[in-house]
Amino acid sequence: MDISFYSVQADYVKLFVCAAGRKVSRNIKRGNILSTQKRKISYWAIDFLSGDKHYFDPEIFKRFMTYINTLDQQSRLQREEKQHKAIALENVHEKKKQSLHLYEVTFKSCKYNHSPDYMSSVDGTERPTQKLLYEGDKELTHICFRIDNNEVYTIFEERRNGVSMRAMMTYLNRYLKKFIENESMKNDLYLSSSIIPPDDFITALGKTRRISETELFVERKILGTEYLNLMDDDINSRNDLTIIVKAKPRKSLARRIIEESFTKLTTGGTEVSRIRVRAKDENSMNVVIDSLNGKKVDEINVELQENGIVDSNSLFSKMEDIIGE
Repeated sequence: MDISFYSVQADYVKLFVCAAGRKVSRNIKRGNILSTQKRKISYWAIDFLSGDKHYFDPEIFKRFMTYINTLDQQSRLQREEKQHKAIALENVHEKKKQSLHLYEVTFKSCKYNHSPDYMSSVDGTERPTQKLLYEGDKELTHICFRIDNNEVYTIFEERRNGVSMRAMMTYLNRYLKKFIENESMKNDLYLSSSIIPPDDFITALGKTRRISETELFVERKILGTEYLNLMDDDINSRNDLTIIVKAKPRKSLARRIIEESFTKLTTGGTEVSRIRVRAKDENSMNVVIDSLNGKKVDEINVELQENGIVDSNSLFSKMEDIIGE
């Protein structure tokens, strides 16, 4: 039985099949051909970096997202001439889900300067393309931001033909520079991203090559105790305080001490409520290891539209289920 040709009519794909010298027409509903697909996702922490100091101001980031979302389509476009790739912010949707402050972010991109003929997957025939050299197939990349007090917790859709995490950070920092000028802020501020490993805390810590900084989150009440005896507890201050321990230049903090602190944290024998470590992994990539993060999912099933394009609502819904855990 050989498939000779096909046609598309409304919500159905019509297959014409040659069988025993006669043609048989079959209608197959599109939704039964492409319904779901697995998409790979990765986890990142985004904050601000000024000099060698990491910090985060949620209000600045929110204003920046509002600023970039008000730009017109032409102003949002960036072209990477060497890669023959164009990138643009497609949409930013701010929403609140229970106690979470989220942003659903969509980037679009295309590879241009490449317009070969079309080839049929049914019979191998070819026809000239209508695509111009400065045009390309539109690819979408979806990102979900959760605004926390100390960072932007990020779930990023990994797409080989889409926008990479590095490309997105380059894109955002270019517009952050313009935003800073408009706001008359200090100009050495830029966004920094770090990988959140999928392993548990101890396993991820064991894979680090050099630990540059450890943040200990403690209850504010220890300010006036025998621990520090610095000042009385202030009801107007945040419930948690952050103690930052930094390594000397090109040195590493002792992994053993951090492991001991984590053990005390998990057994209740400490005033520390959370530990976050900044380090370099075996490939010299920045990583953030957080005691709050458990094991992560790296693939999700998402619904597809009739044309085979991922349904954005389905993908964001899955991301938000994970990000709210």
